[in-house]
Amino acid sequence: MQLSDHIRTLLRDHDCVIIPDFGGLIAEYEPARIHPVRHTLVPPAKRVAFNQSLTRNDGLLVDALSRKLNLSTVQARQLVREAVLQMQEELETGQRTELRGVGMFRRAAGRGLEFEYTGTQNLLSASYGLPELVSRPIRATDAILARERPVAAPLLAVSRSSRVTRAFRVAAMTLVAGLALSANYMTLDMLGYLPEGWKVSKSVSLPSAGEVPVPVMARQQAALASEISAPAPRISREVPAMAPAEEKVAPVVAAVTPAAKPSVVAAPVVKKPIPVATLAGAQKAPVSKTVAQPKAKAPGWEKAAATNATTSGESTTIKSRTGRYYVIAGSYTSLTNAEKGRQALVRLGHRARVILPQAGSRQYKLSVADYADRTSADREAQAQRRRLGNSLWVLNY
Repeated sequence: MQLSDHIRTLLRDHDCVIIPDFGGLIAEYEPARIHPVRHTLVPPAKRVAFNQSLTRNDGLLVDALSRKLNLSTVQARQLVREAVLQMQEELETGQRTELRGVGMFRRAAGRGLEFEYTGTQNLLSASYGLPELVSRPIRATDAILARERPVAAPLLAVSRSSRVTRAFRVAAMTLVAGLALSANYMTLDMLGYLPEGWKVSKSVSLPSAGEVPVPVMARQQAALASEISAPAPRISREVPAMAPAEEKVAPVVAAVTPAAKPSVVAAPVVKKPIPVATLAGAQKAPVSKTVAQPKAKAPGWEKAAATNATTSGESTTIKSRTGRYYVIAGSYTSLTNAEKGRQALVRLGHRARVILPQAGSRQYKLSVADYADRTSADREAQAQRRRLGNSLWVLNY
């Protein structure tokens, strides 16, 4: 029976496992650490220590054996006692004994038992499956050399670039050779040194260029004829400049009359200026009348403005409360500005007055009209908002 297997299982779930009449194994949490020599990163684990003073049976190991091996408590306690006697005999004979997977016990003269943990498994459940990582140090010189070292281009990219360059060179050489041959051919053709074989091919190709259809020449002659007869419409263009009303008639006459009869075109040219002059005179007459009308209205407007203005006997300012409803058009911080606004409203035909500010106020309110009831004042404000804007409001003062 391997007692160490059961002890190792108990150490995963408990922090202390006591071996009756022998000592107690204590598991302590050890955080992750870096080995300074091997440059390894070890995950968190449980380190096991031994305390020879913990010899009292707490029943943890006995209960685990009885459940695992389906034994009674007495039988499990007897198995633990036999295992302890065997370890003590090994210590007496060889000065050492071992619990496989847990640690090594040695007897030291005058110091009792010494324990050395030799387990390779991580007893911490939270670190289950975490391996030991190797972190090699990076030297500054290696980093600088790696930065300065040029990156080698992939071989595939080199082969592709070489193929593209080769194809480009072949295409360029072909183009240059073709241009050179074309230039030599044209030079020999101009100097008359072209071989007979090439001249035959040239003569064969000439009929294709010389096969100009007859209708093309007919179209060219028709175009020349139209250019010769083009001056006739120019006369008809100058005539509409004088009489825009007859602009539609002139092109029709020019299209109907042939170019060989200029007398037909000249006749309407002479007759057109007469109705133009009459029309111009007819148009100028009403213009002069319309211009004269505002001048005649000016005195009447001033007279109407003067009649709408407040009389000198009526007060233009309101100094105290009257209990009436005033339609307010705006507020001013000075009496001068309020008076200017009142004069502008008077010119528009309103019976405007200025309401002087109350005690503690500096606002001069400009009234468009005033009424004894609120309904009439609201109706007037609604009507005047179309002319004076939406800023009108009613004040009971």
